[in-house]
Amino acid sequence: MTMKKLLLTLSKLRVQHINGQRILFPLTKEQKAVYKAFAVWGQ
Repeated sequence: MTMKKLLLTLSKLRVQHINGQRILFPLTKEQKAVYKAFAVWGQ
């Protein structure tokens, strides 16, 4: 994945705030892979 593709993928991320909690919704397979690679999501 190129840096341009990485930034484009993350820019499409939608965040919802429910009761003060930040929820990433909905995640695509590419977004999940990026978040797991950088240890941000899925621990």
